[in-house]
Amino acid sequence: MLVETERELDLGSFVATQDSVGEYLYSVGDSFTIYKDTGIAPPLYSAASALGALLRELALPPGAIHSLQEVDTQTPVAIGSEVNITALVEKPRRRAGLEFITVTCSVESAGALALTSKSTVLVPPEAATALEPKDSEAQKAGPVESGLGVISKEINQERLNAYANASGDDNPLHLDAEFAAKTQFGGIIAHGMLTLAFVSEMMAAAHGRDWLESGGLRVRFKGAAYLGDRVEAWGNLSKENGPSRTYSVGVRNSASGQELISGTAGLNIN
Repeated sequence: MLVETERELDLGSFVATQDSVGEYLYSVGDSFTIYKDTGIAPPLYSAASALGALLRELALPPGAIHSLQEVDTQTPVAIGSEVNITALVEKPRRRAGLEFITVTCSVESAGALALTSKSTVLVPPEAATALEPKDSEAQKAGPVESGLGVISKEINQERLNAYANASGDDNPLHLDAEFAAKTQFGGIIAHGMLTLAFVSEMMAAAHGRDWLESGGLRVRFKGAAYLGDRVEAWGNLSKENGPSRTYSVGVRNSASGQELISGTAGLNIN
């Protein structure tokens, strides 16, 4: 049962060890060497860790669905540093038959605010309508148009299990075939933050340290990635203002072209 008032939570602390960062990178399939070269953890490692701690605290009903996500990097999280997490949980809201909660996690490192991560989660049973199930009759999609190098990954159970271990997000919708089969999705789907990590990897490949130090994301989760699906992250420059860059970004199903994530990514160029 959700608490019907706004509240603040202390989600504790952890150390961003090389092993834990490596476990996260393995789970999302990111082999880019910049994290080791710079000693900086990827922004979504911190955001995913904060979300995992939050989910453990809230104990949401099985099958809760991630709908919206914002990430804003203030200062980078150094690998090996201690990280503290607090959260502001808004009063649950209901609209158009949907019940959802929005939580803003603040991640502090070395005595300073490093990152904020704002998540909106829809709660079953109504929340199941928030994402579109897979279109089994979709036609073969054409090449994706992307000004940035496309990141393409296959969704498999090994990856989902590894991500659940690395992030702490053990929602049975991603892990339990029997449970997932009884939902309107009809089967296991990938974590939203896992597929969003492919966008972060694409941005890190394009902008390196600038992304790690100032990257931000504002996205909506629109569709589900199933076991066996191949998905691809794309990005196109949409606005440039001095050192500021904004990209339209997304993740789609490579075969059908179904849009799974859409939104923007921004950063400052030093």
